[in-house]
Amino acid sequence: MWPRCIVIPLINVILVDLEELYEFLLDRGAVPDVKGIHMLRISGLWTPAGTSLMLSPDSKQTALRMSMPDDSEGVLSLALQWKPEWNKRNCSSLPPSWIRLEFPAMSSTKVECRSDKDVEKLTINTSTSANGHEAQKHRNLYPDVPPPPSYSPSPTSLRFRLTSSSTHPFLQLRSPTYELRHEPVWSAPLPSLDGTRPTTTWLAPLSLTFGLSSHCPTTFLTLPTILHNLSRSSFMPCGILVLAHLLSPNDAPEWESPEPPKKNHLDTHERFITQQQAIARERLLPEAQQQQAARLRQSEELSAMGTRMRKEQRERVEREERREREAINSTKLQMDLVQTAALGFLEGEGLVADAKNESDNATGDHKDLTLTAVERLLVGIYRADVGIDAEENQWAVDACEMLDRWRDWVERGGMTKEDLRAILRDKHAFCWAAVAMGLVTKVIGEERTDGGGLLNDVRECLRVWKKVRLG
Repeated sequence: MWPRCIVIPLINVILVDLEELYEFLLDRGAVPDVKGIHMLRISGLWTPAGTSLMLSPDSKQTALRMSMPDDSEGVLSLALQWKPEWNKRNCSSLPPSWIRLEFPAMSSTKVECRSDKDVEKLTINTSTSANGHEAQKHRNLYPDVPPPPSYSPSPTSLRFRLTSSSTHPFLQLRSPTYELRHEPVWSAPLPSLDGTRPTTTWLAPLSLTFGLSSHCPTTFLTLPTILHNLSRSSFMPCGILVLAHLLSPNDAPEWESPEPPKKNHLDTHERFITQQQAIARERLLPEAQQQQAARLRQSEELSAMGTRMRKEQRERVEREERREREAINSTKLQMDLVQTAALGFLEGEGLVADAKNESDNATGDHKDLTLTAVERLLVGIYRADVGIDAEENQWAVDACEMLDRWRDWVERGGMTKEDLRAILRDKHAFCWAAVAMGLVTKVIGEERTDGGGLLNDVRECLRVWKKVRLG
């Protein structure tokens, strides 16, 4: 599970593998120095001595820096200075390329404080009637997957690592483990790899996006092409957000034709006058002719009313179709604005906890609301994929299906009316998908900044400098 440790003598200068050194220091809690690593990428051996490459866990002191070449004949020379008081990592700390998902409080049983001995005695109860009911429901929905056990107490988080794969879906989730207060306690079910479920396509790529934007250690994996393609076309017509009531018309650029003038009330008044005049004339006729004239008038009035209603219905349909066309072709908004609108809706529905009131258990920092939402979405996708509470997590499957639709309209070069109507039918799924797409766009945008961002800088340095002199 853990990266292998390497022994680093500090007296003699030795050659070490730079990637192993980097991963080792990450695992010890060191923090990459963004500016120093970028300078190393662009300057190489001419990077000034003393340039910081990695910082202490509190980011206040230098742990790894450039040193004098000392006739190293083209080999990079580094100096390591690690202090014992920085060694605060434990079994709850994540190694590089591992990701942790916190289970939302609303769907997790409150776990009482227990001693380490109590944790060792935790058992899996598979004999309760409630578990039997869940197992039966699980078998009905996923006949090819064994029923999940019932854990007591309920896990509070899930950890797993991501690995690259040459086959679909190109990233795979490995070694999923349930945690109790960030300590691993049970093996968790593996997600499906058959690619037949919408959750299979999105679980690993979105997990990697979440890991790259959260407190998880830096990973060397690259986001798949599907996300890069989506990020380049991740704009959304403003009219669609207005039709979905996610954006006020006053906050959107002008996009729709003005409404036709209201119906002239004189027409109604004229019909009323004409009717009264006809009734007055009927009263002057003999009774038999009067009844016949009244039936004829009423028949004509009903026919005229039907014609007017059909005309109004046709005009209403034409107006709605024109509005849909104009919405699809309206001014496109940047993804951060779309994400903000979607987050506001989900927060208003009580589906995302307020980030001001919820802090990260590992760091004590306030969670970003976007990360909170994506984390909950990933938990829902995982549970739905492995068949745990599948019905309760159908919303996550719907979000993945919306992402599939999103990918389709990007690949075909534009949305259709059916895409728009799908959004209006399931606004919740669209908002979850929009929040995920907002995070994807942000992460990929940061990678492209300053020559590729920290990840690309690290990858390039590790590609160029295989072995370094360490002293």
